[in-house]
Amino acid sequence: MPGKEPSGGQNGAALHPHAHRGSPHAPLFAAEKGHCCSLPWDGPRARAFSMAALLAVAVLLGLAGIKLGAVSRSWADICAALFNASGDESLRYFVLHLRLPKVCAALTVGASLALAGTMLQNVLNNPLASSFTLGLSQGAAFGASFSMIILPVAGGLAGLSTVAMGALAGSLSAALLILAFSMVRGMGPQGLILAGVALSTLFGAATMSLQFFATDSQVAATVFWSFGDLGRGSWREVALVALVLLAGLVFSLRQNLDYDTLRWGDAQAAALGVSVLRLRCATLFMASLMTAFATAFYGVIGFVGLVAPHMVRLLFPHAGHFFLLGCSALFGACFLLTADLVAQTVIYPALLPVGIVCAFTGVPVFLYILFRGARAHA
Repeated sequence: MPGKEPSGGQNGAALHPHAHRGSPHAPLFAAEKGHCCSLPWDGPRARAFSMAALLAVAVLLGLAGIKLGAVSRSWADICAALFNASGDESLRYFVLHLRLPKVCAALTVGASLALAGTMLQNVLNNPLASSFTLGLSQGAAFGASFSMIILPVAGGLAGLSTVAMGALAGSLSAALLILAFSMVRGMGPQGLILAGVALSTLFGAATMSLQFFATDSQVAATVFWSFGDLGRGSWREVALVALVLLAGLVFSLRQNLDYDTLRWGDAQAAALGVSVLRLRCATLFMASLMTAFATAFYGVIGFVGLVAPHMVRLLFPHAGHFFLLGCSALFGACFLLTADLVAQTVIYPALLPVGIVCAFTGVPVFLYILFRGARAHA
């Protein structure tokens, strides 16, 4: 890319002469007044330590997720089930095919949603952008409801159930509509957010229309699916979500300098050689693909894509996207693992769907972002 790309640690005002408070051209995630210098913990060593700490926390939470739950066994039993093939077959099946896939699902789904949210917030220049606010999750809910109500027959393709295929088709359809809207002349990032809100309403209305004509059992099935549950998938679903996550992580890390440049506006990025439209479309597609697979297999889990990126930005406001993308993915994985542990213990012995816990956690963060933006532009 010609020219010098701005790193995440540079001040936006130095790169953009009009980047003052309240200006529509101001960088969206620039630090607030009084934070022009890096915070004491916002340095390369602190960032590396934070990544290592998040990895350690993810491992500890994963071990806790394997041991804790409605049925709790000792560490000796857990280790015997993991490493002793001649041990208790029922316990071994319980650990290897129920507990461990659920923990891996929390890691991969949380990382996918957080990474997708980080990418969307950058290319759409909006702190409220996520798969949930763009209508991708609602599209998946409509596709799943359509499969349960209109096509209530067992079947599937390539090992995937009809419901998962319907949810995947619904989410990808919403993604294609968002991509089509992005091609409209004059359609800016803010317009795409409004289009996502409209799509959410449309898919929500379509889902309610299906439920109105459905039987009581079908309505119950669609409502339960929309809660979001990490225990409904097997190793096949975990592997597919992990594969798409790996592709999204490789793609986003290769584009990290372009994402840093895009912070200062489309004009500056284009002047430095970034193909803004191509970058935006490719990012929308990849983020939508990660969200589609995660939502199709595990239901609607909202606000992870909002909470994780903003918590990382709050602690490291000057970090570039190479760190921001990786750290947000790790934070999202830890966040969803924690939410799943809370869901298993808050009303023990009953198990609360993890989507409900994420919603209760995400709404205050959503409101905080709104009020913080209003205060910054007051």
